[in-house]
Amino acid sequence: MAVCDMTATEWGYVLGGTDTDAKVVSAGKLWIKAMAFAGNVDNATTTLTSDVGGTATSCFKFKTQGNDLDAAGCHVFFGDKGRPFTNLTAKLGHADDRLYIFLV
Repeated sequence: MAVCDMTATEWGYVLGGTDTDAKVVSAGKLWIKAMAFAGNVDNATTTLTSDVGGTATSCFKFKTQGNDLDAAGCHVFFGDKGRPFTNLTAKLGHADDRLYIFLV
């Protein structure tokens, strides 16, 4: 498979599309205010990793519950100042999942 699509917007990024391999969101420090996930199937997941100093670590995982396939119930808010993520990578679990990343 290939990496998922990533679209830049005035508020951040939308990741999705038909491919699910890991996608580098930023090759540096990125300040994120909020993230939301909308899965395409029941119990869909997406995982995020951060790499500081050459050590990639899992930093967040989203999972939809049953038939809750919209972003309303699957989101996190890091505050108005946001939180830094370094070398952020996202891996979507299914084709047509969507990850919304809202920047500071």
